Amino acid sequence: MLWGNMPSPVEIAVDPYIRASSEPDPALREKMVEACFAAEGRWVTRSRELRGRAALLDEMAKQLADPRLLRIRVTSAIDARGTTFRYRSVLERRDGSSLEFFDAGEIDASGRICLLLLFAGPLGDASE
Repeated sequence: MLWGNMPSPVEIAVDPYIRASSEPDPALREKMVEACFAAEGRWVTRSRELRGRAALLDEMAKQLADPRLLRIRVTSAIDARGTTFRYRSVLERRDGSSLEFFDAGEIDASGRICLLLLFAGPLGDASE
């Protein structure tokens, strides 16, 4: 990621998290997650909550093992300021289908992600 001259603590945490989500090497992925995700960090979706690095690593491994996965890519600017961040991404499948995500989170005093909120699917327009 290109951040400018001096990346902020939140930028330092977000970069390895994004890279880890696509890293095929489990040992390298584990090092990235350890560097950026709090030991008791929470990964929250509408239907479940994962807590801790081991649970996050397990989820990443499952996702990367899915033979339908083509790639994951960031589709927006990464807004990372203060202790919060947000960005959009897409999971692309080999059959041409895709799933859009909006991720938002916060870092703790150690500079690691302590909360990550993931929303799957596009956000609809406001009704008139």
